[in-house]
Amino acid sequence: MELTETLCTIDEREQLQQLVLNSLQPLIPHELGACHRIQPARHEIAAFYEPSRRPLPAMHEEFWRLTEAHPLNPILFTNPARAWKLSDVITRRAFHRTELYNVLYRPLGVDCELTAVLSDSKASGTFFLVSLHRHGANFSERDRAVLNLILPHVAKAQLRLQSGTSNDKGWLGDEERFHDWLRDHTPWDLSRRETDVLFWLCQGKTNDEIGGILGIAGRTAETHALRVYPKIGVENRYAAIAALHQLATFGKQ
Repeated sequence: MELTETLCTIDEREQLQQLVLNSLQPLIPHELGACHRIQPARHEIAAFYEPSRRPLPAMHEEFWRLTEAHPLNPILFTNPARAWKLSDVITRRAFHRTELYNVLYRPLGVDCELTAVLSDSKASGTFFLVSLHRHGANFSERDRAVLNLILPHVAKAQLRLQSGTSNDKGWLGDEERFHDWLRDHTPWDLSRRETDVLFWLCQGKTNDEIGGILGIAGRTAETHALRVYPKIGVENRYAAIAALHQLATFGKQ
């Protein structure tokens, strides 16, 4: 939820790659992450690695020839927005015998991969590629499920940044504008006190801090918050914050 919230707030396209990789690290542990904007047919790539470990595969003079023989290629680009494991198509022993592994992967000390591509709706043949790598323990089905859950949110952020969509998010930080904006743009039937609590929750305040600001007990603030969540269709404070930032980004509920 913290990742989806942040994806809704970034304003610069250059932030997307680093944000995705840094946010995925605690969710899907990996030793090397790659986020590329790539045009395979034209052999063009805007590569980003985290950490920026040498030697960078995209800088190798044989990069395109070798990656064209990647075992996942036959399904990766024809099945976008879906996470694939290298082990779906080749055993580790067989992969260790490939030139791709020995030239690009072995120097980095990795032999397991979880990857997915998102098609660029505004540029045919262009893809946003997310690839996570580690050595030894293969990625699990849980890892795959987590990446699959995140991909639609990355796609939304990518589309918004490409289209240059800009929204006035000032109401998120202004208490009076917050009340007015929610009243005019959402069907949420919140009391004034519930809206107060939701505003300060969106500012990252704890229940006790909200209680201190509003002159009520922290437990009372928590009770108001628990009444707010079902009214706006979420289960917890992180989902509530994400929902508000999504409203700020994409508009009317």
